[in-house]
Amino acid sequence: MREPTLRSRALAVAIALLLVSACSSSRAAEEPTPPPPESSTTTTAPAPSYRTQTATAQVPELEVFADWPGDPSAAPPPPPPPAVEPAGVRPIPRPGFNSAGARKTASGWAFTNPTFYGNPLTMVVTENRGDWLRVMIPTRPNGQQGWVRASDVTLGEHEFHGTLTLSDFTLKVWNGEELIAQTQVVIGRDTSPTPVGRVYIGEKIPQRNAGGAYGPWILATNAYSERLDLFDGGLPVIAFHGTNQPQLIGSKASNGCVRVPNDVIDLLAQVLPPGTPIDIMA
Repeated sequence: MREPTLRSRALAVAIALLLVSACSSSRAAEEPTPPPPESSTTTTAPAPSYRTQTATAQVPELEVFADWPGDPSAAPPPPPPPAVEPAGVRPIPRPGFNSAGARKTASGWAFTNPTFYGNPLTMVVTENRGDWLRVMIPTRPNGQQGWVRASDVTLGEHEFHGTLTLSDFTLKVWNGEELIAQTQVVIGRDTSPTPVGRVYIGEKIPQRNAGGAYGPWILATNAYSERLDLFDGGLPVIAFHGTNQPQLIGSKASNGCVRVPNDVIDLLAQVLPPGTPIDIMA
């Protein structure tokens, strides 16, 4: 048989290449190459901040202004309205009413320091404007805020915070993201309910009789009962305190205060600083 010439060999190679190209194109049409994955940007949500700033009075009487007292051109937006404004409940403090060192003034309020129980007067700061600080205050209606001079206080910070869910009688307290206490509690009766909203622990008051009705500690808040004008001859302050009736834990049995098992209230009194916020939710 005659061997193929150089020209015929070249022609055979070209035909083979064309066949390979055609087959490849056919497979590509039948099995399209998947598109490259779309580029995506991963975003990380900012870590929640639990930091609370506190203001502790350094003057014998702390003046609190209801309205912005600084430069009118730099007036900040107003704060949220009070959590509740119950009809028929008289304000605290008010003229002619013994308010344990708090009094109403023409421009707002004034509070004695130390407090009636001898503790430093401490409030929670909600806005820092340099020379002026907006703070939560111990008044009724609950949830009011006012302005104090930064020069009248010293500032502090911490990460303690808590929640009280009334529907399941559960109190939880954290230090930052660390849960340090969780317990069932006693809350107010339907006729004298525990008020909802953000409150803060203003002072810690030890009890001489740890086995009494208030247990070893009373942690008084800045809030007041929204039904009672007086309680036991004094102000109807809402407080977290111990109890000598642990069998009532998990029920509605108080005049608005929150009764906590004695071992838990003892722990909280040891670790929580004044100015710890607690959100009370229905």
